[in-house]
Amino acid sequence: MSFISKGLIEFEEYAIDRARWQLSWRGEPLPLNRKTFDLLLYLVEHSDRVIGKDELLRKLWPESFVEESNLTQHIFLLRKALSRHESGGKIIETIPGRGYRFTATVKAVETEQRPDADRMVISASESIARITFEEEVETSEPVPRELATDQPLLPPPSRKSRSYWIAGSAVAAAVLCVAGWFGWQRWLDRTGGAPVNVVLAATDGTTGDPVLDTALVEALRIDLAQSPFVSLVPGATVRATLTEMMHKPDDPVTAELAREICERTNSQAVIHGAIARDGTHFLLTEEVSNCVDGKALAGVTHEAVNAEDLPHSIDELAEGLRQKLGESRRSISRFSTPLFHVNTASLDALKAFSQGVQQMRAGRLSKAIPLFKAAIAADPQFASAYYNMAAAYVAAGNDTEAQAALEKAYSLRETAAKPSQFAIVGLYSEQVTGDLYEGLRNAENWAALYPNSAASWSGLSYAQRNLGHHAEALEGSKRTVELLPHSSGALLNLALDQMQTGDLKAARATCDRAIGDHLDGDRIRGRYLEVAHLLHDQALVQEQIAWSQAHPDSLFLLQDEASYAISEGRFSEAHKLMAQWNALKHQQGLSDADDEDSKQQALDLMQSGDIEEGKKVFKRTPVDPKEGSELVGLIYAGDSAAAQSALRTMQAKFPNGTMWNLYWGPLVEATIAMQEHRPKDAAAILEKAKPLEAISLAIPRLRGEAYLAAGQSDLAEKNFRAVIAHPELDLASPAVPLSWLDLGRALAAEGNRAAAIDAYQHFLTLWAHADPDAVYLKQAKQEFASLQKGTPAK
Repeated sequence: MSFISKGLIEFEEYAIDRARWQLSWRGEPLPLNRKTFDLLLYLVEHSDRVIGKDELLRKLWPESFVEESNLTQHIFLLRKALSRHESGGKIIETIPGRGYRFTATVKAVETEQRPDADRMVISASESIARITFEEEVETSEPVPRELATDQPLLPPPSRKSRSYWIAGSAVAAAVLCVAGWFGWQRWLDRTGGAPVNVVLAATDGTTGDPVLDTALVEALRIDLAQSPFVSLVPGATVRATLTEMMHKPDDPVTAELAREICERTNSQAVIHGAIARDGTHFLLTEEVSNCVDGKALAGVTHEAVNAEDLPHSIDELAEGLRQKLGESRRSISRFSTPLFHVNTASLDALKAFSQGVQQMRAGRLSKAIPLFKAAIAADPQFASAYYNMAAAYVAAGNDTEAQAALEKAYSLRETAAKPSQFAIVGLYSEQVTGDLYEGLRNAENWAALYPNSAASWSGLSYAQRNLGHHAEALEGSKRTVELLPHSSGALLNLALDQMQTGDLKAARATCDRAIGDHLDGDRIRGRYLEVAHLLHDQALVQEQIAWSQAHPDSLFLLQDEASYAISEGRFSEAHKLMAQWNALKHQQGLSDADDEDSKQQALDLMQSGDIEEGKKVFKRTPVDPKEGSELVGLIYAGDSAAAQSALRTMQAKFPNGTMWNLYWGPLVEATIAMQEHRPKDAAAILEKAKPLEAISLAIPRLRGEAYLAAGQSDLAEKNFRAVIAHPELDLASPAVPLSWLDLGRALAAEGNRAAAIDAYQHFLTLWAHADPDAVYLKQAKQEFASLQKGTPAK
């Protein structure tokens, strides 16, 4: 069948005027680029059969190499142009696994034609090697027949002229090659505009396996997350927005709901997919629509010949979506790592992995870990499964299993998507090597490459905070909250960084915001209690305590209350609160084995003078040598040798460990020196810790004690004042009140009686409700009385 050599071609009230290269509907011209028009003509001419994709690629782009996605785009453009008819049927039908078929009934209408109108120009080239792309410029004017002559237009050139002509041609060819190379580079880098935020809607249809349906959406999410250009609205934001819309946070995100979420989150588009099944074949479709008016912007389809091919089809769909949304080809090529390699048992691995991620998001670590193991059993090269399993083990406190999984994930990291690579390196730097500076470099690169990723900014903020870079950490946490405005974790970190940079007003506002966003809870109230103490606002403190009493299961707030009681010398009250806390932990199924929080409270008790009770609490649970504070606790508990041995073991295990070399190492060694009455050695040892001094108050506090014991009261005063000036660095710590006491002692040694009296009064005010028999309270009162009488304290 051939209508191409005839006049008008009509179908479904459309008309093709081959003579003028024009498609129209009811007389209205419909613009089509030349390649899309060629595609239409070829489909019409062969409407009696199914046309394979390979045939279309050969005919439309002869002697050229193009990607299949080019053809898919022109099919999409053609379908969009042919969407005016009212019959409801598809004019261009996709036949899974075979190609396309033109389904409309075609009628030819004879008209007067130009002599050259019967020639269909699909594409032609005289060049030996050429790559043609969809953006190629094509002329709509036919080549004049007069130029197709066998006679030379000019006399043959002389031999000398021919040499010049050859040389000139070589130069011109070189210039064209250079220009072509630069043009090729510009084409690779060309984008469709600014980066976009999109909402991922639920998928219509089913594979017949609900677990697989969910897994495919998770796979698409992972694939799209590789893009530095396309950013998915995070699940936490989607759930919070659903709540604002008076829906349940776990309601399915239909296309209609996704559009409203898109508008509410100031995003640009919605991605809505569909699955069609025909026996063992699957047709996957993803459509991008404008969230303002719902109009379709682009569409991508892919056929899977069987279920095992589905994960690879998702990879192809994701790449197509990214291109349609405007991402450059270079970016797509650089950041498109398949979720699985071709020869892996990817379907079972994907299903188990997806279920594991769901369980982990819900906090059910014990259920998540076996699922990640199942994913690894199905695909032993699954880097992301190893990483997620390691993260689950870290959260569960199983360091041995976490390290084994991390080492495997790290060895396979190059096979993972780029965001997963960053996540793997970040956790590996923290847990395996302990190199926090490497972790910081990794986080900086992550945030630079993925500036619209909340995970990248959260990771950067965490890395900065670990090194005591509080101002930088604040910038990262601000950006995280911009991207995750309804995340309780993001708001908690923001409030912490605001406190640690001294902006208590902003920290209080962040806590109020979290409560106003219906994120009120134990952790938020615990942060609020810290803010209230720093503000010295007793009414605000009592407000948080009243909330705790009204919520008897508030584990973290109860822990904070006990810590503040210790820091203020209220030991009897602290013991009761700690007993309640331990009982509540057991009630909630939490063991206190390897509990670093219990150990920290025990250390605080010993440092505050409640030594015997502190030792008792400290010895109740085994020491974890990976926790540096527990090695300090060993020294206060009277076992310096064990602390020294554990320190050497950890430094050998983590030769590049930032904390072991620059923080815990000096702190442990200096604490031992103080116990052995070598204060000058202790002060010298602590110089090594200066790069990380801003992490907490432990270093300047111990240095102040060393200088005071060494009789260098002026240097002791400087360090105690540094501690007092930054109470936000050690929340609920006894370091600040005890530094007021030691400052008074340093000033008294300097002969500055008035300033010393003022310092003692500060300490006595902070310990106004301390137990009457508290050691440091009794000492302070005696020394203060001597100062008032004008006699030197003993």
